[in-house]
Amino acid sequence: MRTKWIFLLLTCVLMLGACHKHKDKKNGKTKPVEVEVVESTNNPALLNDVKGLFDKNEQFSTVEVSFNLKLNSPERNLSASGQLRIANDSVIWLYVKAMGFEVARAKFTKDSVAAVVKLKNSYFKGDYSAMQRYLPVAVDFSVLQSIFMNEIFLFPENKVENLSYFNFSDDENVIKVSSFGNPDYAKLFGFNYLFNVSKSNNRLNSALVQMPKNNKTVNIVYSDYEEVAGHLHPNVMEIMMDDTEVTFTTTKITYEKKLNYPLTIPSSYKPFEF
Repeated sequence: MRTKWIFLLLTCVLMLGACHKHKDKKNGKTKPVEVEVVESTNNPALLNDVKGLFDKNEQFSTVEVSFNLKLNSPERNLSASGQLRIANDSVIWLYVKAMGFEVARAKFTKDSVAAVVKLKNSYFKGDYSAMQRYLPVAVDFSVLQSIFMNEIFLFPENKVENLSYFNFSDDENVIKVSSFGNPDYAKLFGFNYLFNVSKSNNRLNSALVQMPKNNKTVNIVYSDYEEVAGHLHPNVMEIMMDDTEVTFTTTKITYEKKLNYPLTIPSSYKPFEF
């Protein structure tokens, strides 16, 4: 198992930048992404609802999620399990094991990133800017937490104040929030977004992010919601990146538990080699 794949398992959001270009099998050409463009609206109430979705922060101190994980791609298929621990707005900790043995773990704070891969005696340590050497997107703590906690997110380059660039549509079952159809948004910020928010539970059903410059996309789909300790949590999160798919299936969720976030880097370990 190559170190790169273990690192991708540890932090699914990093896969936003590691996904492959989608090729048409017949001619090998890059296949354009087709996304529904929603019509804009001047409805002030809807705009306020959308602002509330972007500003929303789940109210909790800690959460621990045990999960099963499957990665399917043309290069390899992997199964693993692990734990996700989050201290709200402070720490994200990921632990992955396979066949009963620890594979790797990672720890994210607001200004630092660390990961160790035991199978390869290797590690990564730095900040989010250091991660940019491997990714075409600027991932930060807020983006990671929002994705894991089923909340609308924007990459650091894209501020909430830029909602004037988005189109909003109040459909029968969902509120659609989209930058597609606005030629200026991708030119200015490098991304296009399409969020589908369920009107029945006010939760994010799916998030699609496109990087037109590289014709790369990622689609995150949430499903099978369950209420735990007053929190509505999706039991399934699927991340589809062209021909790669990662599925997180929750097996247990615990809120407000006292947690620790252990991670040490042995002196014998070497830096990651990508």
